Amino acid sequence: MKRYAAALTLILLALALPRAGRAGVDAAGEYEIKAAMYVNLLRLVDWPEVAGGDASAAIVIGVFGSEDMARSLEVIALAKSISRSRGIAVKRISAGASPAGCQSLFIGGSDRKKTEALLQAVGATAILTVGENERFLDQGGMIDLVLTDDRVQVGVNLDVTRRAGLTISSQLLKIAAVKKGGGK
Repeated sequence: MKRYAAALTLILLALALPRAGRAGVDAAGEYEIKAAMYVNLLRLVDWPEVAGGDASAAIVIGVFGSEDMARSLEVIALAKSISRSRGIAVKRISAGASPAGCQSLFIGGSDRKKTEALLQAVGATAILTVGENERFLDQGGMIDLVLTDDRVQVGVNLDVTRRAGLTISSQLLKIAAVKKGGGK
């Protein structure tokens, strides 16, 4: 039931950003919507027992390359949790820093080399990688949140998530553009 509610919320949020580019939604507004979608996405992912950490510990979201996303996630973390027993913690990741200790990593921007370096550092570990550019899934990312046709679109690279031992809910797969094959 909780997954159904999270999926429904995700759908409603995806529909809530009509004409964002033309309506003048600023970057902060875009990231508030992306952050809300991101937190709801986390409810639709299952980690292997070891990688998910203590079932009562906060889910740690690493953020690289987007101060707007980090701030938006921090605001949500104050008010929301992933489940009744799991909160959210935000950790800023600087260039060259390790995402160890994170259950998810948001990679902002479109710098191909930095994105590829971070994805290589994550490798096949059970860290859910989330990006925001059209090439992210092809580069080996797991989920992307891309502003397309004035809406935030969700994309999922199933092969990469499966190699990392993550399970994506069918409810998320129903609303996402699913990429099979490819990725690094």
